[in-house]
Amino acid sequence: MLEDIQELRTVIRDDDEIDGLGMEHDSEKDDPSRILFGASSPLSYQRVLSQFLPPRHQVDRLVGAYFRMKAVAAPFLHTGQFRRLYQLFWDHPSAASPLWTSILFSILYIASNTILKHSPSSAHEDRLSSRFDTAAAYCLVDGEYYRPQRFAVEATLLYAQAKCITSVDIDSNTAILFGTLARLTMSMGYHREADQHQQQISPFEGEMRRRTWSLFMQLDMLVSFQLGLPSNTQYPTWDTRPPTNLLDSEFDEDTAELPSARPTNEPTELLFYIAKHRLMSVFEKVIRHTLAVSDRPSGELEAIDQEIRDTVVGLPAAFQPRPMMDSVVDSPSLMVTRLCVSFIYQKCLCVLHRKYITRGRQISLLVCYSSATDLVGQFLDMYKEFEPGGQLETERWFLGSITWHDFLLGCMALCLAVCYSAHTGVEPADTTFVDIVGSLELLQKAKVACEMRCPTSKDTKKVRRLIEATIMKLSSQRKENIYMDQSSIRNGTPEACRDATTSAPDKNDQVLGERGVDLTDNTGWAYLEQLLDLPNEDFIDI
Repeated sequence: MLEDIQELRTVIRDDDEIDGLGMEHDSEKDDPSRILFGASSPLSYQRVLSQFLPPRHQVDRLVGAYFRMKAVAAPFLHTGQFRRLYQLFWDHPSAASPLWTSILFSILYIASNTILKHSPSSAHEDRLSSRFDTAAAYCLVDGEYYRPQRFAVEATLLYAQAKCITSVDIDSNTAILFGTLARLTMSMGYHREADQHQQQISPFEGEMRRRTWSLFMQLDMLVSFQLGLPSNTQYPTWDTRPPTNLLDSEFDEDTAELPSARPTNEPTELLFYIAKHRLMSVFEKVIRHTLAVSDRPSGELEAIDQEIRDTVVGLPAAFQPRPMMDSVVDSPSLMVTRLCVSFIYQKCLCVLHRKYITRGRQISLLVCYSSATDLVGQFLDMYKEFEPGGQLETERWFLGSITWHDFLLGCMALCLAVCYSAHTGVEPADTTFVDIVGSLELLQKAKVACEMRCPTSKDTKKVRRLIEATIMKLSSQRKENIYMDQSSIRNGTPEACRDATTSAPDKNDQVLGERGVDLTDNTGWAYLEQLLDLPNEDFIDI
C-alpha cells in the first residue's frame, strides 16, 4: 500500500535506513519457534517436564483461567475430553504424549502471557511465561509434530495461535509453521467433510475436526495476508462444513449422533467462531481477487462487495456492529468478539477496494475511506478501555498481532484515501465526501496510539512515520490553500480561481472515472501545482 503513496516513499525509506529497520531483529533469533526447525539441540521429554512444568496447583490456576476466557480458548479443546486427559496426565506425566503436553504448555503460555499478565498477583506467572512457549516447542519436536498422528495438528495449531495472540509482529517462522500445518491437516483429511468422505470417523471426532479446520483456515488467511502471501487454504480445495453451534456439554466421545444445532440467535461459546468462519470464507475471495496477477472479470468486484455486505447482514444479532457506548451492559468477551467481527468486515472492504483508488474509481475511494475511518475510529474508541479500570481490562489478549495490524491497515488505507482525494482536488458524490480535516484529527489520535506501541513493533514505526508524513503534507497544503484563497480575494480574482478549477471539464471528469488517471494530461493537476507551488515529481505514480 505504501507504494501507492509516492510522495511519502522517501520519508519512510530514509527513516528505515536511519533506524535500521531492514535488519533482522535480535528477538527473531531468540524465538522459540526456531527450535521447531532445528536451530537448537532437542531436549528430551523427561528433561522438559523436570525443567519447565510447575507444581500442579499453579498449573490448575492457569488452565482454569484459560478456559474461563471463552473468546481465547481454542474451540477444538472440548472441555469434557480435556478434563479427562488432564487427569490422566497428572496420574503419569512421563507416560503422556509429548504432543498433548505441548498443548498443555501452550495453554500455560497463553494464560500467563495474556490473561494474568496484568494482574498484581501474577508476577510469578509473568516470569514463567517466556519459558512455557519454549517447553511447548521442545514437546512438539519430541513428539515429531510434522508426522500425521493424533494431537499433531491440534498441538501445532495451538502453538501457532499462541504466537499470534501474544506477538505484536508476526515473523517468518510463524508463516513457515502455517505452511507445515497446511500440509499436515490436508494429509490427515481435515479439509474434507467427515460425514461425506470419512465414514469411519465418529460424530465426536468429525465435529472436532470441523472446529480445528475452521480455526486453522481463519488464522492461515489472516497470517498469510498480514505477510503479503497467498493463503494456504484456497476455498475450492476444501469442503469441510463450519462447526455446529453446540455446547460441549451436549456431546462427547460416546455420542452416536450429534444433536441438532442450536439457533444462531442463541449465544454459545462457539458462535463467535461460526460468525468468523462465514466472513473469512468471503475474505478468501477478497484475497484471491486482490492478489490476482491479471485483470479480473468485469463485475467480480461488485459481486464480492455485495457478498461481504450480505454476509454481515446475515450474522447473529450479537455480532452486528454496535458503538462502545451502547455496549456497557455486555460482557467484555462479547464486546471484543463483536469488535473482531466488525474489524474483519471493514478489512474485507478496505482490501477489496484499496487498489482501485489509484485507478480512479470513485466508489472504491469512498468505500475504502469509509471502512478505514470506521476501523480506525472503532479501534481508538476501544483502545482506552484496555487501560486499568476500563471495560476491557481483562481482554488485553485482543491487542495481539492480528488486531493491531488491522488497525495499522486502517491507518494506511486512510492515509492513501485522504492523500489521493486531496491531490486530485475532486469533490466526490453529492452526500458522501472525504473529510480531510476530520481524517487528519483521527490520524493524529492514531499516531499517539502508535507511539505507545513503537518500541516493540517495526511495522508500527513505519505506519507512524506514514501518518506523520501525511499530516505534515496535508496540513501544509491546507495552509497554502487558505493563503492563496485570501490572496485571490484581495486581488479581486476569485472567479479566476473558479475558472481554473472548472476548465476542460471532460478531462477533469475522468480523474475519478472508471479509467486510470493520466496525470500528465490533466489541467486540474496543473492548477494544483501552481496554486500550492508543489513540484511535479510529488504526484508521479500516486
